[in-house]
Amino acid sequence: MTAGTMITGGTITVVGLGPGNPDDRTVGVQRALDRAWRIVLRTAVHPGIADLVADPRVTTCDDLYEAGASFDDVYARIADRVIDLARAGDVVFAVPGHPSYGERSVRLTVERAVHSGVPVTLSNAVSAPDALALATGGDPLAEGLQFLDGVDLAALLDAGPFGTGRVTIDPFRPSLVSQVYSAPVAAAVKLTLMAWFPDDHPLTVVRAAGVPGEEWVATVPLHALDRTKVDHLTSVRVPPIDFPHAGPHWPILTRIVARLRDEGGCPWDRNQTRDSLRSALLAEAYEVVDAIDSTDLDNLQEEMGDLLLVICMQAQIADEAGEFDIGDVLDTITAKLIRRHPHVFGDRVADSAESALRTWQSVKREERQSNGRPPDERSPLDRLPRSMPALEKVARLAGDIAPPHGHAAGDDPGDALLRAALACVAAGEDPEAALGRALRRRVGPTASSTVQMPLATRSSVTP
Repeated sequence: MTAGTMITGGTITVVGLGPGNPDDRTVGVQRALDRAWRIVLRTAVHPGIADLVADPRVTTCDDLYEAGASFDDVYARIADRVIDLARAGDVVFAVPGHPSYGERSVRLTVERAVHSGVPVTLSNAVSAPDALALATGGDPLAEGLQFLDGVDLAALLDAGPFGTGRVTIDPFRPSLVSQVYSAPVAAAVKLTLMAWFPDDHPLTVVRAAGVPGEEWVATVPLHALDRTKVDHLTSVRVPPIDFPHAGPHWPILTRIVARLRDEGGCPWDRNQTRDSLRSALLAEAYEVVDAIDSTDLDNLQEEMGDLLLVICMQAQIADEAGEFDIGDVLDTITAKLIRRHPHVFGDRVADSAESALRTWQSVKREERQSNGRPPDERSPLDRLPRSMPALEKVARLAGDIAPPHGHAAGDDPGDALLRAALACVAAGEDPEAALGRALRRRVGPTASSTVQMPLATRSSVTP
C-alpha cells in the first residue's frame, strides 16, 4: 500500500470491509485504503483483514472495548478517536460489513463529525445481508425480508410489559436478525420471537456468512436458539409461519378474518353485516364485564378475544365497502391518544389524575374548535350514547338529575325506578350492579322467593 499525504484539518472517509472475504472489498474501498494517511479499524477481530492489521498506518479501537462501561460508551469513545485523528489529517475509518448496516459507531461518528465541522464521506460496500442471501437462499426483495437487530430486541425485552408494541413483525414474511453475538442476546431473541412463533419454529442460524472455510449454516428449533453456539458473526433467519396459524398479534387475526369473509370462506361469516353484528358486539362486551366481575382471568382472556373478533369483523366489512380498514381504526385511536396526552408525548405538565383529565378535556375542546365545530351545547344526557343502559346513565348523571317528586311522579313506575337508582348512587352503589344482585337473589336456584309478574309480562321472558 502507498501511504497518503498528511493534510492538516483532514476529512473522514468511512469504508466497509465486507462480511469477511477480502475478495469482496469493492474497488472504491480498496482505493481509499491504499491512499489513506491514517486508517482506524473499529476492531481487528474480523476475518479477512490480516493485511490491514499488519499495516503501520492502522490504529484499532479494540482497547476501547476493554475500557468502556457499555457499548454506547465504547462507540462514543471510538467516534471521538476518529474525529481527533481527523483534525491532524485525512482518516479512513474502516468497519466490518457495510458502514450503514448495523454500525452504530458510524452513525455516532457522522453525527459528531458534522457537529464538529469535519467533512465525512461514506463509501459503498458488500454487506452482511448480501452474504446471508447466498448462504440461506431466496430473494430478500421478492420475499419481503424484514431486518431486526438482536441488540435492540434484547433491550426491548428488558423493558418488560412496557416494551409492548415496539417490535413489529409480520409473521407471514421472513425476518433476518443480525448481531446475535452472545448467548444472552440469543436468549433475548428467542423470548421475543416466541411471542410471534411456535416454540418449535425452525430457524436458520448462520455464522461467518461469505467467509471461505468458516461459513456455518444450521437449522435449529426456536426453543434451542440460546443453546446454539453464536459469535460476533452470527445472524438468524426466521422463515414465515404457515397460514392458517394461531398467533398473538394483529396481522394474524386480521388475515384470518379476511379469509373467513373472502370467497370460499365461511358462509356464516360472509353473511354478516354491520347491523347483524350489532347485538354480538353488545353481548361480547357484556361477557367481558362478567369475566372482570368474576375475576376469571382465563375467561377474561377468551372474552376479550371474542370482542376483538367482532371489532375486526366490523372493520373488514367496512374495508370491503371501501370505507375504512383496521389500519384506519388503529391510526385514529393512536393519533387521538398522542394528541390528548401532551403531558406524556408533549411539553404540558399533569402531575395528578385530575389534572390529566382536565388536559384531556381541554385538548378535546381545542380539537372541536380547530375542526370548525361549535362548542358542544347538548344536554349531559344527549352527550351519552343512546344505546347506553338507562341505569348506567343515571350513575353518570346523578348530579344533574332533579329527583322526581309530587303525587304524579309517585304514580309513574319510571320515576319510582329513577328514585331508587338515585338512592343507590347517593349510597355509593352502582345501580346496575345493585339491581343485578337483587335479581340474582330472587331468580335462580338460590332464590329466596319468586317474583310474581302479570301473566302477559311473564310470557315474554326467556326461560
